[in-house]
Formats: sequence, structure tokens, C-alpha cells
Amino acid sequence: MVGEYLRNAWYVAAASDEIGHTPFPRRLLGEPVVMYRTEDGRAVALEDRCCHRRAPLSKGNVIGDRLQCGYHGFTFDELGACVAIPGQDHIPPRFGVRAYPLVERHGFLWIWMGEADRADSAAIPDFKENMSPGWRPTRGLMPIDCHYQLVVENLVDLSHVGFVHGETIGTDDTSATLDCDRGLDFVRIVRAASDIATPPGYRKQGFAPRSDQRKVITFRPPCYVLILVTTQERTLEKVAPRSCRVMVLNACTPEIERSTHYFFVSARDFNDGPEITEMLRQNTWKTFNEDKAILEAQQRSIELDPDARTVNVNADWGSVQMRRLMATLIGEEIEAETEAEAEAAQ
Repeated sequence: MVGEYLRNAWYVAAASDEIGHTPFPRRLLGEPVVMYRTEDGRAVALEDRCCHRRAPLSKGNVIGDRLQCGYHGFTFDELGACVAIPGQDHIPPRFGVRAYPLVERHGFLWIWMGEADRADSAAIPDFKENMSPGWRPTRGLMPIDCHYQLVVENLVDLSHVGFVHGETIGTDDTSATLDCDRGLDFVRIVRAASDIATPPGYRKQGFAPRSDQRKVITFRPPCYVLILVTTQERTLEKVAPRSCRVMVLNACTPEIERSTHYFFVSARDFNDGPEITEMLRQNTWKTFNEDKAILEAQQRSIELDPDARTVNVNADWGSVQMRRLMATLIGEEIEAETEAEAEAAQ
């Protein structure tokens, strides 16, 4: 529905390796989408709903570079135009389905759900650490049954880490300082904590019991959070203290109003062998499953009484600014659409 999401924006539709020559369905921003690859490997995204009797095109087959409906055989090209109807030569020009701009970059497929002529690939977020040499990623897709802004809020406000993630990445950093900034297209929080207990995951890598940690958290509309975590151990030894960086790339693509496709990459700039790699993979999945549990419980609680009172504290600055920024952008988009409709009606 208009107003629920920012339409004129790029969203992660899938990881590159999810899409092949077989039709792949996914619901995005409440809309049914089908993706597939042509014979030369290009990715295509179409409305997953045949214009004939609204059967899902994802139940059909890719023939060459075209998608054939599995119900009555209507066939559509990469631009969504109907190019074949069994038993009929004439194809009315209005027969077709919507095609979405789709760009492959950084190991993901990025889709534009709004006005196609406004799609500018230069605006795709920089997720290069997912594929760059020197960074070793743990990747995943986790369905979460909650509104996408709850997932974004969880990532922007990391004051929950010491309470939700005590066995993985959590530590008591309630004394952390916050440096906050907001621009026209970003919200940024720098969370710095000194002389804290080293999180369990780092202790397993041999870090000293105490560390300094700095987290640079950047929100980019409509649903991206990039978190650069730098951890440096505190040691009295003469050897230089160990330091490492982890870049966490988060894309929280709405499925429907109360569910989210959560794509994540946790990339590190160090390598301590296969045992540490597997430990970190398990640690990452455990961490995000802890978030999933609390977020889905939060969604259920909200649905019991959507108008129940909430309050804000200092740590909520990033969350509040994220919601204000998104409300402004969505409001501007609705206003522009309303004006365009009014002009068209004259």
C-alpha cells in the first residue's frame, strides 16, 4: 500500500547465489516478485502474477530468456511484455506484467520497486566488504516476523548488546560515550567504550580480559545499517596489543508489514584458521538468532496494543532520528505522487 514503504529506493532482493535459471519467488514490500537468470546469466525481476488469470509466474518455466506461465502458457520477455499466447497469434499491446530494475553488485541483487525511470544504480549502498579481498565474510539470510523498522532500530541502538548477547558479543558497555550526527540521507552514531570486559567471542580468539571497543553505526534509508566494530585488547605486556575490525552489513528488506527478509554479512579483516572461522560463523548465527527471538516477541507485544505508550531515553537518539528521517522521506514521496495524480486528472 502507498505510504507503508519508501518505493523509490534500492532494496536487496536476493543474494546473487540464490537466483538461477529456475523461477524464484519472493515477496518484497508486499508485492509478489519472481526472479530468474537468462541464458547469459543476467538476472531479471518481474511481477509474479500472470496478467491472464493472476497465476504465479514462479510456477512456470524459463524457456531461453523468457518466462512461461505454468497455467495457460502465456510467455513474457525480460521487459514483462507478453510475447506468446497458445492458440492465438494476436497479442494486444497492453498484455504484460511489470518488470523491475534489477542490478547485481557486491554479491547481491538490488531491486527498485518505485518509478523505473528514477532508478539510479549510483545510489546502491556500498557493501563491498562482502566481496573484497582482505575481508572474510559470514553471510546469511534470516526471516524475522516483525516490521522492518524494528530490525533497523535493533541495529542502530546497540545498548541492548550487553543484555541480549551475554554469551556471544555482549559486555557491559553502559558507560560508552555516544557521538551522534544526522544528515539528509544518513544517521550516524559512534559508540566508544574504554576498559570493558572483552566480549566472549573475542576471548575465545585469545584476546586479553579487558578491551577498548569503538562502533561506528551508520543508517542509510530505507533499511541499511553498516556497523564497523574495532576492538583492541588492553594488555600490560610489552608486545603490541591485538586489534581487529569487523564490518557488519545489514539489509532489512520488508516482506510485508510484519515480516522482514534480513540479509546480513559479518566480515572480518583477520584470519586465524578454520577453527576460529567456524567458531565465528556459529557465534554470528547465535547472535542474530538472539535478536530474532526478542524482535518477534516485541512485534507480538506491539500487536496486542499498537497504541500503548512508549518512552525514549538518551540511547534512543539514533532510533528516533531514523524514524523521523524515514517519515520525512515517505511523506515527501506520497506528496509527490498525490501532486502527479492531480496533474494527470486535469
